[in-house]
Amino acid sequence: MAQVTVEETQKFLPILRITLGFMFFSAFVRRAINVPAKLDPNSSAYVGGKLITFLPHAWAPIKGMLENILLNPSLLYEFIILFTALEAIFGLFMILGLLTRLSGLVLAGLAWGIGLAAGWLGSTCVDEWQIAAVEGAAAFMFVFTGSRWLSVDYLLAKRSKGIRIGKYHIPLW
Repeated sequence: MAQVTVEETQKFLPILRITLGFMFFSAFVRRAINVPAKLDPNSSAYVGGKLITFLPHAWAPIKGMLENILLNPSLLYEFIILFTALEAIFGLFMILGLLTRLSGLVLAGLAWGIGLAAGWLGSTCVDEWQIAAVEGAAAFMFVFTGSRWLSVDYLLAKRSKGIRIGKYHIPLW
């Protein structure tokens, strides 16, 4: 069996990167385009109602933040809009391979935040845990690997190698 180098395996990263980005971007599409009632505080489909079910099971430090958000409906609405916008922006960036390291960090934070907010809801509802574990780990992987082949970052990296701070080189792409 032939040896496969790390550089060769990097060619398969776009499959994971595009899938991961789509998972987050599609959450935005579901809320903002397919069922806009999910973003309407006056609708029974409002996403804020789901966050209420998270509260008894949420883990620190998210629990305190979640309580504060739920006690202030205007803050809850702004939080849901911000969360949805972050999913859209950084999901799209991940699909394109643009600012992949930063996108990975933001998306890992969103995924793990969902996991901490949901807490352990029991054996009948483990979706949030699966999302947090798989999407968070995959997103965080891109913090370390960046994006290479088939990405906007790859094109940008040809022009700039990143930044230097003293003797340290920080690859932005």
